[in-house]
Amino acid sequence: MERLLEYFTPEKYVLDLYIDKEQKSIKGKVVVTGESKTEAIKFHCVDLKILNVVVNEKNTEYKCADDLLMIETGVGDNVIKIEYEGKLNENMQGAYLSTYEYEGRTETIAATQFESHYAREAFPCIDEPAAKAVFEVSITLPEGSDDLILTNVPMGEPTPRMSTYLLAWVIGHFHGKTVKNAHGTEITTYCSLAQDVDSVDFANEIAAKSLEFYDDNFGVPYPLAKCVQVALPDFEAGAMENWGLVTYRESMLLAGKTATIGTKKGVALTVAHELSHQWFGDLVTMAWWDDLWLNESFASVMEYYAVDHAYPEFKIFEGFFTGDCFAALMRDAYTDVQSVHQEVHDPAEIATLFDGAIVYSKGARLMLMLIRLMGWESFCKGVADYFEKYQYQNTAGDDLWACLSKYAEFDTGKLMHAFIDRPGYPVITGEEGFRDYMQKRFLLDSSEMPDSSWPLPEITEDMSGHYVLNLNENEFDKRLADFDSLGLEEKLRLLIDRSLLARTDLAKSADLLPLAMKFKNESSAAVWEIVAVIIAQLKIFFEPESEEEANFKKFVGKLVAPKLTEIGLTTREGDDENILRLRAILLGLDFYAETTKNLKQLAEMYDQDYTKLDPEIRDAILDAKIYLEPEILAEYLKAYQRQADPEIKADLRVAMTLSRDEKNVRELVSLLGENKIIKLQDQIFLFVRLFRNSKAKELTWQWLVENWQWLVKVMGDKSLDAYPRYTANIIRTEKEFAVWQEFFSVKRKDPALSRAIEIGEKEIKARLELIKKDRGAVKVALEGFSVSF
Repeated sequence: MERLLEYFTPEKYVLDLYIDKEQKSIKGKVVVTGESKTEAIKFHCVDLKILNVVVNEKNTEYKCADDLLMIETGVGDNVIKIEYEGKLNENMQGAYLSTYEYEGRTETIAATQFESHYAREAFPCIDEPAAKAVFEVSITLPEGSDDLILTNVPMGEPTPRMSTYLLAWVIGHFHGKTVKNAHGTEITTYCSLAQDVDSVDFANEIAAKSLEFYDDNFGVPYPLAKCVQVALPDFEAGAMENWGLVTYRESMLLAGKTATIGTKKGVALTVAHELSHQWFGDLVTMAWWDDLWLNESFASVMEYYAVDHAYPEFKIFEGFFTGDCFAALMRDAYTDVQSVHQEVHDPAEIATLFDGAIVYSKGARLMLMLIRLMGWESFCKGVADYFEKYQYQNTAGDDLWACLSKYAEFDTGKLMHAFIDRPGYPVITGEEGFRDYMQKRFLLDSSEMPDSSWPLPEITEDMSGHYVLNLNENEFDKRLADFDSLGLEEKLRLLIDRSLLARTDLAKSADLLPLAMKFKNESSAAVWEIVAVIIAQLKIFFEPESEEEANFKKFVGKLVAPKLTEIGLTTREGDDENILRLRAILLGLDFYAETTKNLKQLAEMYDQDYTKLDPEIRDAILDAKIYLEPEILAEYLKAYQRQADPEIKADLRVAMTLSRDEKNVRELVSLLGENKIIKLQDQIFLFVRLFRNSKAKELTWQWLVENWQWLVKVMGDKSLDAYPRYTANIIRTEKEFAVWQEFFSVKRKDPALSRAIEIGEKEIKARLELIKKDRGAVKVALEGFSVSF
């Protein structure tokens, strides 16, 4: 791929922008100072109308073609002035518009999302991470505008030296609150006028604590005087680490008076993640996108350390083990999955690098392994050296390994290259204690697991290592018998590994039924999270609405009944984080089991004033109500459009998709293209939920086929591959696979989709083969339980 930095090194951009939200337009002047290395240079320039180019005070000829602006400058230092016009789009990338309703009127926000390569849609630039420069931004609005203008640093002041994708501005009507942390950093968090201003309090609190934690552990203090956070009503990603001006989806930043502990944990992790990027990514940036993991893998593990330090009562690492670690193991078990370090050959491939299970989850799990091998203090010493040496510069992985190796008793580069530069992980078979063992690559899409070796300084049975332990039946039964004496991580490792092995010839799916039932009296929410995974794993063997599925639902009801009866359906005084999380898991399983008396009891708790509902079980109440009374959909839809609280909106959106009423299903599918009701940022969540609903599956797929070109037009690059990826996860029959394959096979040449389609095919084939192989034995095993139902 052509790198424009080879022709020109920018030192400073001075942007003077006139932004008119009503006209959806930008009129810009940018003055770029830098060094031309060749006679002709190029800038990235997408959908911008160039009006004039001046080089060193002389009008200069230019040419625009293939999303590039080409200018004859001559070799040497140059000052390049470019006048241009651009548009504010509505697809949540580049410079875009966001809207919300407030007091009967539509409020409009102008915002930016430049990662990964969308700054070029807002101004001509060298839009590559290694092309760091200083930016000065001035923004003028139409006369009479009273909009608040937010930029990385105060307007007209220079930013630190940084990459183009970290530049940002936000313009609109907001309210917010300001705090100062113990180190003197001023933190301000804004939300739209439609949101309760108090909903920013928790975000300010965790931001203050996170910045203090990183200051104390990273060696180099936060380099800016202020940190500004903004919740945007329309936002494609979860959040974006723009240096000094961090932008978020509302649901990822706001926690109102009735926020659940789950919401607070999600906000805490997101804020801690983005603020760790102020060092990993902003202060020191990967030289090219193939080292995106240098940003995301580190931020994805640092968020847990920061939140655990700030709120130990959250037991936040339990979610890491049952969520990130398990997701990484599942995604990384296919032959051609991407590696954490992945080469990029086409701009469209950049968006596909943001694979949550690999670059984020697997990378974070590998960082945890490294941190535990080194020890936290030694790791932080190496990180401090790294930031001190490379601040305001670009790096590759080996730069970090060199800094860390000084404080490790092993070669960090050798270890990490083995896991980061290639996909996959080992399944380890050996004697007790694994002093003598054999490695093979663990695969779900192949009956043959090839011999393969990874360097493993030590093998433990906690959650540190990215591998699967293949215990023989005697060893597994022994640990199961002593389950209560195991540490939590050992318990999770035992169940996660068995869940994965049962998807291969190394263990039996049918054995998962009695295994799950052993935990009917278990008290740990984390253990129940894996039990829930096992239940989901077993669902694939039963046809929807069949007699076997009905019996399996009875099995699930019997499984959850003892513990759910013990802790009750509703929140009780003194419930700790574990009980609150456990109740939510059990209620979800019980909903699947269709336990009528519990559904009726929950539905009777319904109140049209959703703020009066117990927030910890509000989702279960809404789910039960629409399941028993499908006609309530109209009321839910009205409430969804009226509500501003992102947590309540999410609960309503999920509940609506659970309806099995044919009329409701048709109405909901029609909303997939109705942006005024279901925002584009939320469309994929509605789509996936409907596709999971067996009553809505066929109609939802038909909508996708008929509206694909519309999706291509309105969705950002990062979102499009979600459709083959998520649908592949839900395919259950050969007929569905044939339809899926026919539709997506012709799109394989699109670099933005090819990897998701390829892995999706492997995932579906592996699942169909497993169903074919194990369905009979699973049904027989279930019959053994059915006698007692």
